[in-house]
Amino acid sequence: MTRAVTMTSELEPDQQPRRWDDHVALYEEVFEPLTQRFSSAAIDALALEPRARVLDSAAGVGGAALELARRGHRVTAVDASPAMVARISGRASAAALMIDALAMDGQDLVFPDASFDAALSVLGVILFPDAVRGLSELRRVVRPGGRIALVTWTAPEAYELVGELRAAALSVLGSLPARPLPAQLRFKESEAFQALFAAAGLPIAQISELSAELEAPSPAWLAERLAFAPGMAALLDGFGGAQAEVIATFRRRLEATRGAERISLSARAYLGAVTVAHV
Repeated sequence: MTRAVTMTSELEPDQQPRRWDDHVALYEEVFEPLTQRFSSAAIDALALEPRARVLDSAAGVGGAALELARRGHRVTAVDASPAMVARISGRASAAALMIDALAMDGQDLVFPDASFDAALSVLGVILFPDAVRGLSELRRVVRPGGRIALVTWTAPEAYELVGELRAAALSVLGSLPARPLPAQLRFKESEAFQALFAAAGLPIAQISELSAELEAPSPAWLAERLAFAPGMAALLDGFGGAQAEVIATFRRRLEATRGAERISLSARAYLGAVTVAHV
C-alpha cells in the first residue's frame, strides 16, 4: 500500500508494502467492507463523465477500482504490494471487469502528465512516507480540470475497533506504553489535511466528514481476525505473552455490551476533493 524502499526498518508496519502481501485475504474479508463506504463517497466526489480514465493509487485489494469499473470507467489501479495487485486482477477477471492493475510506487508513478481524467486514493496516499509527493504525483497525472479525491482518518477517539482493543489491553495489562502518533493519523485534523493539498500544489480542497461502520457477524468472528493489517498484527504482537488474554477480553467486552451476534463498530474519515487547476 506504500512506497517500496530498502530501509523498511525505519517505516511503520503499515508503510511496508511487502508486509501487506501476508494480509490480503483478511483485509478484504474484515476491513474492505468498511473502507468501501468511504470509497463510494470518494468516487461520487469525482463527478465523473462516462467512461472516464481514472487512477486508483494505493488501491489495496481493489474495492474502489472494482466499483469504478462497474460504473463503466476505464480504471488503472496501482499498489506497491504485488499480492494486492494480483488480487485486484483476480477479482476483476472473476467479475468480467477490465482493470489495468500494476505493481507501482505511488510516489513515483510512471504515467505521463495529464494521463487521467481523475484519481483517488482511499487511506493510501496518507500512509506514504512522503504523502506530499504521492499527492503531487496524482496532480501531475490528472489533466487540468480533472478531479482528485483523497480519504484520510479523523477522530481516532471515535474509532471503536481500536478503542475497544485498547480498553481490553488496559484491563489485562494495567497500563499501556505511550506511542507516537501513527503515520495514518498525520492528517486527522482538517487543517493538516488541507495543508497536504496545498503542499502538493493543489487548490483549496472541499473537505467533508464521513462515518461508516465496521460490521462483523459476531465478536468471536472479529476476535479471530484482528490481525487483518500489518499495523494491527504488530499491535497484537506488542502484547507479548498476554496477547491471547487481551483478545479474549476484547471478545468478552463486546459480547457484554453489544451481544454475541452481529455487531457494528464506527469509524470516521475525512474526504478531500479538489479540481486540478488549469496552467
